[in-house]
Amino acid sequence: MVKEILQKNYKWIIVLLCSIILLAILQNIYRAEQIEWDISVYKNITMNMRTDFLTGFFKVITVFGGAYVLIAIGILSLIVLKDKKIGLCININLIISAVLNVILKLFVQRPRPEGYRLIDETGYSFPSGHSMVSMAFYGLIIYIIWKKVKNKNLKYASCGILGLLILLIGFSRVYLGVHYASDVIGGFAISLIYLILITNVIRSYLKLEKSKKIQISGKRSMVNRNHIKFNKKKKRFINSFKYAGEGLKEAFQTEQNLKIHFIIMVIVIIAGFVYKISATEWIACIILFGLVISLELVNTAIEATVDIAMPERNPKAKLAKDVAAGAVLVSAIMAAVVGLIIFLPKI
Repeated sequence: MVKEILQKNYKWIIVLLCSIILLAILQNIYRAEQIEWDISVYKNITMNMRTDFLTGFFKVITVFGGAYVLIAIGILSLIVLKDKKIGLCININLIISAVLNVILKLFVQRPRPEGYRLIDETGYSFPSGHSMVSMAFYGLIIYIIWKKVKNKNLKYASCGILGLLILLIGFSRVYLGVHYASDVIGGFAISLIYLILITNVIRSYLKLEKSKKIQISGKRSMVNRNHIKFNKKKKRFINSFKYAGEGLKEAFQTEQNLKIHFIIMVIVIIAGFVYKISATEWIACIILFGLVISLELVNTAIEATVDIAMPERNPKAKLAKDVAAGAVLVSAIMAAVVGLIIFLPKI
């Protein structure tokens, strides 16, 4: 009985355990910014484990959790993978996890450790961005490989290598002196919770679920009616994300302007990491990303609706389209002005 319960609810048990770990770390951080065991682990690793070989090794490893490599892999997935849905999910997942990390850093505002750094880093310490985003990014790829790849040897090898890479990236942040161990553990815990939630949403969109046949014999059904109702509600909830994803995909494929906005967004994100813009500047950029892209999507929806309602030429239809396009233009100009204010002094 207990085994059956664990098998059915293991995901939510992981969510509960990760939440407890996360809350315990946050409680200690708010009581005192430097936790005793954290300082002990940090000093033991940075003072007793360092060698020339390991330093070079972990400097290479940490790059795989950096913005340049993750963005490059994301763009490559859109180009190389035949199933464009997977590439789209990988890139959206990267953006969401990166934005979530920035927000959490601003919320907690924990200073980075001092005195033993081998590389330069700015910004707050908790949660570790490399650890959290790597777990979310490579973790989703592991999930997709596990569900999609049929060759067992290739599946186990790929998932094992990526899993080891995630752990090494996390360890590298402590080894290089830019994070406490709790920053890494907290980042991993947040991403595990996030991955369980996001994979529940995208699995039907990527068609990773196996169809389950329900056998009905005579008048009595083997499935409880309440269970069926719950499944229908759950399906409607999941489908809302599915339809939203399909809308994004269709708009991205058909609207040239949306592609341009997306390319500009990627360029700005890269520039933000290169010029190390502040947290406030990141917030301004993120809000403007969402504003411009959302208005472009609304503009596309308005154009499609007007075309259906008034297929013939009509002054009012033209006015509706022009006003919607004007709203996008105003937001894009505003975003460009803010971008110049942020980046021109740094360039």
